Amino acid sequence: MTPTTPTPATDFVEALAAEPRPKAVAAFDGEGRLLLRADAPDGFGSLVPTLVGYRRGPAGTWAADWSVTEPGETIAVPGGFLYVRRRAVTFRSAHDGADVVERVVEHVAGEIATLALRPGTATVACVIRTAGPLGAHPEGLLQGSDAVWSQGADASLAAVRRPEGDWQIRLVDVGTTDAAGRDLPVTVPDGASLTGEAAWSGPDTLLLGLAHHRPDGTRRFGLLAVRAEDGATERSLLFDGIDLCYPVADPDGGQVAYLGTSVPANDAPPVQSACLVRPGTLELAVLDAPAGTWQRPVGWHGPGRLVCTAEDGPRRRLYVYEPARDSWRDVPLAASAESVQVRGGRVAVLVSALDTPPAVDVVTLADGHTERVEASERPPLPGTLSYHRQAVPGATGALASWLCRPAEGPVRGLVVFFHGGPFKSWTEWSWRWNPWPFVASGYAVALIEPPMSLGYVSAVPGGWANWRSGIAAVAVRQVEQLRAETGLAELPLALMGGSFGGYLSLSTAAALRPRLIASHAAPLDLVQVAESSDVGWQWLREYGEPASAQHAGYRDNSLPVRPVPEGTRVLLSHGMHDGLVPPTETLRVHRQLSRQGVRSEVAFFRSEAHPLSRPRNIRAWYRWVLTACASALAGEAGSEIADELTGELAARFAELAMGGLDDAA
Repeated sequence: MTPTTPTPATDFVEALAAEPRPKAVAAFDGEGRLLLRADAPDGFGSLVPTLVGYRRGPAGTWAADWSVTEPGETIAVPGGFLYVRRRAVTFRSAHDGADVVERVVEHVAGEIATLALRPGTATVACVIRTAGPLGAHPEGLLQGSDAVWSQGADASLAAVRRPEGDWQIRLVDVGTTDAAGRDLPVTVPDGASLTGEAAWSGPDTLLLGLAHHRPDGTRRFGLLAVRAEDGATERSLLFDGIDLCYPVADPDGGQVAYLGTSVPANDAPPVQSACLVRPGTLELAVLDAPAGTWQRPVGWHGPGRLVCTAEDGPRRRLYVYEPARDSWRDVPLAASAESVQVRGGRVAVLVSALDTPPAVDVVTLADGHTERVEASERPPLPGTLSYHRQAVPGATGALASWLCRPAEGPVRGLVVFFHGGPFKSWTEWSWRWNPWPFVASGYAVALIEPPMSLGYVSAVPGGWANWRSGIAAVAVRQVEQLRAETGLAELPLALMGGSFGGYLSLSTAAALRPRLIASHAAPLDLVQVAESSDVGWQWLREYGEPASAQHAGYRDNSLPVRPVPEGTRVLLSHGMHDGLVPPTETLRVHRQLSRQGVRSEVAFFRSEAHPLSRPRNIRAWYRWVLTACASALAGEAGSEIADELTGELAARFAELAMGGLDDAA
């Protein structure tokens, strides 16, 4: 292939596909060690989960000094860390150089979902998910087949792809080399199952996450309190009107904090809050948060001071709750907090923003002193980013949108991104829906935050169970308002998004009349999605029973029969292993659009689930969509530019992708 000159767009896409992706701060000892979880491209089209250990030097600088691939759960323990790899629980000391001690302390028979350190000890509770037999069924009627049998309204394809056996709780002493772990027998109530979450409420009680499966297919989430001595059930806890998940235990053995989500009732949307489960009584306390924020617990700072993250407009902030004052204190960060570990008065945090790829900082909570541990690389930004608050007439609450503009040259068109969710936002760097390759190609990119976006709590009620008129209609007005206020109203338009964002790109098309739509894994016929999704219980919470005459919301909020104006080109895509939105949704709509005379193209990625994640597929998607933009948004006056850009992009992307396109799915 004849070499071509790299362009800013191809440079950005290559950086997105090749750069190791920091995912989370896995563990932090509060002193001079932390573990970072990252996905590293292997050169063959896949990402390899990797655990990277960092050590603090005497001058406050940090450096990576070891790594291990394909890790599982990780936790800080006295004297070092535990990490899981290939069903082996391994202790690694916090020593340096030749003094490092690494030893396997336990082999387990399944996948560890949680490691929970017992307060005041070196004992860790391992919550282990075991695989279920394929032929589990009553009376042996399906013996010899590969059928996975189930009953009840919450049956799912996820349970077929990965049959789940019994859960095992094992207590392991990591402080000695010769003590064998012991099983903690637990009896789960009928109609319930463990979620894999666990936290200690004091040294004698282990709180296990519990899902209650209801006959109508919905679920409630509570706790099972068991005795550490023998696993006997102390109490099964299901709190009135609120579900609990994501536990964070006070390392001193006091309270356990949870993210509490209200159970929707009487068409009211859910509300999220930080909650505390008191030791001993196991009573629940819901914390009142600053107005307009939903607090999520992430750690503890000293005696009883809770650390939380919360979306607040353009940032995901970090807060410390002071119980003595019943007040919240904002901790300044360099960007949005993505992942947090708190220990010893310091916080290790993964931060990023729309214009800033992920970095890891260690921040002292008392004075805000910050040390940079690691930062991702990227080409120079090809444009500018601005944040636009929006008051939309007729919409509940305040909203906002972002705008990226090329640094120089004419703007060739406007590309609008809608985020997924719908409870998500544009507060952080994206390795997938990244605006900058489009900006580098000469397009402005608007990133819309419509009703139900996180960080805009006052706008949530207007969108709950009202996607068409409450979210899509408002999103149309947000786009129109932004175009008018920024001088972009006359530019050709493209609409794009994944999942809920794909739904919005198609649902707003009739009003916005774009030249191009790119929609990935979108839920479009809400009845079909609710009945087929592996998270169907979530749909039931928002829209109720699909077959009930009282819940016409499914029909009213599904995609209209003729959603796309004549002349609009549509690119549809889907991962074949998607358990959240069935791939048949995309196939059905592609066929429908084709029969209506729409120029619709469809691409099914055989190795992907709900999002696109493999570098070779991300390269291919950008190549496909950027080439379509160059053609669809150019218009008659720009046809020569479009032809030139299309050829250049296709040639360059093909060259970049050659090394990874032939590997097996």
